[in-house]
Amino acid sequence: MRAAWAKRRATAGVDAEWLAHPVCCCGCSARLDVAKNPENQRFFKPGHDSALKSLLRKIIRGEAKREDIPQAARANVARIKFIQADPGFQEAFAKPGQPQRRQPAKGETA
Repeated sequence: MRAAWAKRRATAGVDAEWLAHPVCCCGCSARLDVAKNPENQRFFKPGHDSALKSLLRKIIRGEAKREDIPQAARANVARIKFIQADPGFQEAFAKPGQPQRRQPAKGETA
């Protein structure tokens, strides 16, 4: 239990640091404007989301390594909507040997 809480505190620190000084999640490290409301914070410069999508597709095909995913994208994986919408992109973030989260089938309630 202690290890779980230590991991949660470390993740919260990374999230708070990113929200204070947001950078583009594609890996270009471009500075983003800080939103007044953290829920409306942008994660990418306009058009840069395609760079992350391309990298994730390469990882799924085996042409790139999971370590190539930018730290900003790792910190915000739960907030980036196109990653949450596609189970294949979620698989790119999973650690090898980690069981996949079960996705509810169509028509099935979670």
